[in-house]
Amino acid sequence: MTPIRGLRISRFGTLATAVLIAAAVGTALVLWPSRTDRHDAVAEAAVINPAPTTIGFSQPGEFLSMTATDIGHTLDLMVATGARTVRTVIPWSIVEQTKGTLNWTQVDTVINAAVARSMSVLGIIAFTPDWARAAGTAPMIGKPSSPSDFGSFAKAAATRYSGKISAYEIWNEPNSSLFYSPGPDPAGYTALLKAAYPAIKSVSSSLQVVAGALGADITSATTTDPASFLTQMYAAGAKSYFDAVSFHPYQYSLPFSSGVDIANSPVQQLMDMRTVMVTNGDSAKKIWATEYGEPTATVDENTQSSMINDIVTKWQEMPYTGPLLVYTTRDKATGSSDPEDTFGVFRSDWTPKIAQQVLQWQIANGIPKTAEFQRFSTVTNTAYGTVLSPVYKATPTIWAQVRTNATVFETTAAGYLSSPNPVALKARPLGVAPTGPFANGYQDFDTGVRIFYSAATGAHAIGSGIAAAWTSALGLATTDEVPLSTGGVAVDFQHGRITWTPAAGAVVTLS
Repeated sequence: MTPIRGLRISRFGTLATAVLIAAAVGTALVLWPSRTDRHDAVAEAAVINPAPTTIGFSQPGEFLSMTATDIGHTLDLMVATGARTVRTVIPWSIVEQTKGTLNWTQVDTVINAAVARSMSVLGIIAFTPDWARAAGTAPMIGKPSSPSDFGSFAKAAATRYSGKISAYEIWNEPNSSLFYSPGPDPAGYTALLKAAYPAIKSVSSSLQVVAGALGADITSATTTDPASFLTQMYAAGAKSYFDAVSFHPYQYSLPFSSGVDIANSPVQQLMDMRTVMVTNGDSAKKIWATEYGEPTATVDENTQSSMINDIVTKWQEMPYTGPLLVYTTRDKATGSSDPEDTFGVFRSDWTPKIAQQVLQWQIANGIPKTAEFQRFSTVTNTAYGTVLSPVYKATPTIWAQVRTNATVFETTAAGYLSSPNPVALKARPLGVAPTGPFANGYQDFDTGVRIFYSAATGAHAIGSGIAAAWTSALGLATTDEVPLSTGGVAVDFQHGRITWTPAAGAVVTLS
């Protein structure tokens, strides 16, 4: 399997620029707070529907550089599209630039405008003021030196926006040094959760706390893949300190649902995260997608529309998914070659791209389910386990779905067939589908492939030349096909070996 990697860029660029400009000129970009520092109360915050058909917009940092008029216009575009949920940042680095002095003016403008439109809000509590960050860390993204100080700010935000915000997300992509300096630190991030969760819940137990906002990264010197990061969060004691996990399944060259067969794809990472949660007794918690988008500097508008349509349609096919928030509403600069400028589903002149029209139709029609998903919904054999993946194309003509115990294939000749997941995993990069059931330790696939499997021997694939010579006396395969220096291949079995060469064909040796 060839690993794939989405372009990783900062979607908080506007906020970062604002902070740097403020530091350079020695002035605050925020307005001074009023003498009374009041905020309007409302009876109850609009609650975010946790269903995967809840489609909203993520507008994390951009709001802070907009005029009040543009904030209102942007929110109106969201509502016109059919979205009633918005994600935005509550930047500790700006609100509390001096310890103990809280200036909420910019955030108030955004939150009050959303509330006035009866929108539900997911507030991101993130980014560290200079006085609070650990020594040697980068401005704004540096980890807090005191989780307690972070928790105090989280409580202040929850108090400030009581009745206006119903859910809070803790940080943004802490599994990357791009957003968490000096680098990914699952235990350190968990310490922030442990401080923020009880602080927020002390304001109201009904407030939701979302952990993670994990990026679709591959483990490197500066990043940790989301499933590994989540595993280490649980090891650090995170389980009791969040109500849902969030994920950013960006990938700019591959539709979301097309990644089931591809290593390190966002959908593979999502499935791995789900497995980690189930293993840790958190099967009841959902995974929210709090950012997903496609920049039209990288793909054309038709492709952007197609890829957004794919994830909106397929995201709901997994029972453990929550809301999906599209990044973002409007381009910063349509026509720019910089992907960061072109994520919008509206152009910078406020005109809609095709993706906006598709989103509007999908939301208005309740996110229609695909015909293939409805067919697979009738496959209820509990031995297969629960659903892990969307329904996807295993081959150009055959649909499949990964469940916790087996992968189910909708074959044309034999109806629904299942493969134990180790067998299916071996088959995925080969692009093959089963032609018969798994029995006696092996399963046959199209193109002549046979895959042997047991817990003791593992899964091993052989081609038709070896398979034709195999007999049960050999037992199960213990290796894949191994190239011979003289040409051809060999496979070892529990009780012998088969070699195959172009000159001699298959030769069986029993041990």
